[in-house]
Amino acid sequence: MARDREYPSYLTCVAEILSNSPTPLSVDTLVSRIARKRPVGSGARSAVYQALGKLYQAIPVGSGRFGWLSCLLPDQQFRHPLTRSEVRKGTLLLDELEHAVFFPQFFQTHRPDTRLISVELMGGPTLQVHAEIERGTWALRLGQAFVKWVDQAGGTAEDDLLIQVKDAAGGEYGMRLQPKESRQEVLIRKRNVVLSRAAEQIVGRDRKSRAAMPVWELAGALIGQNVYADEIPPDDMHFVLHEYSSLRLIEDAGYTIDGQDDSRDEAAPNGRETPSQAEKPPKSRLGFLFENGDGAGFDQFFHGNGHPELPSLDWGRGDLAASDAEGDSCEAYQAYLSELKECAPDMTPLNHTEFHLLEAELEMLVSLEHEFGFLMPEQERRKNELADRLFIDPDYLLGGDWDQDDYGDVPFWNN
Repeated sequence: MARDREYPSYLTCVAEILSNSPTPLSVDTLVSRIARKRPVGSGARSAVYQALGKLYQAIPVGSGRFGWLSCLLPDQQFRHPLTRSEVRKGTLLLDELEHAVFFPQFFQTHRPDTRLISVELMGGPTLQVHAEIERGTWALRLGQAFVKWVDQAGGTAEDDLLIQVKDAAGGEYGMRLQPKESRQEVLIRKRNVVLSRAAEQIVGRDRKSRAAMPVWELAGALIGQNVYADEIPPDDMHFVLHEYSSLRLIEDAGYTIDGQDDSRDEAAPNGRETPSQAEKPPKSRLGFLFENGDGAGFDQFFHGNGHPELPSLDWGRGDLAASDAEGDSCEAYQAYLSELKECAPDMTPLNHTEFHLLEAELEMLVSLEHEFGFLMPEQERRKNELADRLFIDPDYLLGGDWDQDDYGDVPFWNN
């Protein structure tokens, strides 16, 4: 036992060697370099493979070759579809891919990464930020500086945010806006097809005994295949896999193959419109909700799946025709319809009356929290459910009016 403690483990050796290598290495090279640190025997290759399987950042890039995620990320670019809330509040909600991009070490332990990262806004300031949790979702709070930068550039929720990795290990990133009008739709669709094909191959080759491949593992493997190394990044990962691939997302498990369809080309499957033909891709954080083509996962989310106290309203009554028939609408309701169309265009919206009924309940809970300084756990949960369903930031209700200018003096900018 004393002899074992004299030498570093295979896990430690593999992590140290790969993390210090700017280029991917073969298993044979890893074994030879490990031999400089500790004795190796006939079972060395097997021990190396076991170590690789336990290291999230050890990404396969080819037959028997592995790279370190932080070393693979530089110069790769990612597309983040901006939403109305993000433009107004300056907080970017991250999906698993983006979380792995900004905080590569997180998925090794699934514990918060407290490091500061540097984000250079093209033509604007450089911000120092860290990971935060926004309504149960990992996020980057870029704050008022980001909001002003977007405003000065004339950006809107119709635009994309392009994220460039400069130095993942050092935490250096860049961001620039791409207006909706300058999207190169044909090339983006081609990148979407490349992403979907690569994802299908990766999931199809997964040899681990499990129901599905975790999203963060698939994200890392896609980075290892240089899917994001092109100067024109594809659309949101969840959107692309939902629209272009034969993969199916199983909540709390990951992606799995859901049959084969070789008839797909650059057009989206099932006759559905692509982002260039219709709406923007759904918000990244909602990607996990699209478990199937009918949007059942999204419907369950907004009906408070797992929270029986949230009533299940009849969405069938809340169509646009019913809303128009009422002859009554307002800017708040139109904003809700716009946000719902962006995030889930297949879903039937609440009608005007239902919207304001739930909005009034949300306002009541926010007022109670403001008056007493806190809410009971079930009230806090209910408040967040309503806020997510209506696309209303609870903090905004304390000091704002939905009829005011979107870029007015909004309290939550100072969070």
